[in-house]
Amino acid sequence: MTHIENRAGTVAATVVREHPPRLLLKAHGKKVGYVDGAWWPHSDDLASELPALFQALAPRLGTIHRVTYRSDEWASGPDELVFAGRAVRLDRSRHGAAHTVEVLGTSNTRLVLLVIPPATSGYRAYTTMTSAAAPDNEATVEQLLHHTRPGHRRTGRAAALRRVHADSDRRSGHGVQAVQASRSSAGASTPLVPGSAS
Repeated sequence: MTHIENRAGTVAATVVREHPPRLLLKAHGKKVGYVDGAWWPHSDDLASELPALFQALAPRLGTIHRVTYRSDEWASGPDELVFAGRAVRLDRSRHGAAHTVEVLGTSNTRLVLLVIPPATSGYRAYTTMTSAAAPDNEATVEQLLHHTRPGHRRTGRAAALRRVHADSDRRSGHGVQAVQASRSSAGASTPLVPGSAS
C-alpha cells in the first residue's frame, strides 16, 4: 500500500494485492437485518484497508464516495482517500453504530458492514461472518459479535450432537447405561431399540 498525503489531509492509495479483503456479503436484493455482510480487516489502519475493500465492493455499489466509521475503533486516518481517481470522504463519528462501517456508492446505494476485530481468531471470525451474511439473518451487531468474544465457548459439531443425544435419552427415559447393558447381554451386533422386547 502506498500513501501520499497532501496538506488537505487526502491520501492517494494504490492497492497492493498482499491481502485480499476478508469479506462476505448477503445476496444482492431485499434488505434483511441491520448489516449487509461482514468484513474482517487485517489491521486497524483504515486508510490501508479500504482500497482492497473498495475494489471488492465496486461491482455492487458503483463509484464509492463516502465511508462512515467509529473513530474510537480505528487508528487515526485522513479525511479523504483517493481511489480510482476519485476522492472518497471518510467521516469519523463517536456516536455511530459500534463495529460497523457504512459505505455509500452511486445512486444512494449503501452497505453497512459488520467489522470483525482484526485480532479475532479465524474460527470465530468465519463463524461470525457466515452468520452476518446469511440471507435471513436479522441479528443485531451485538448478537453477531458474541461469537468473537474470548469468553464465548466454541462448540464443535460432535460435541453438539452428543449433547442433543444425551438430552433426548434423558427425556425418553433411556440412557447410555441401558444401551450398554443390552449390548453385553444381546451381543454387540444386536442393537436395542427403546420400547422393544428383548
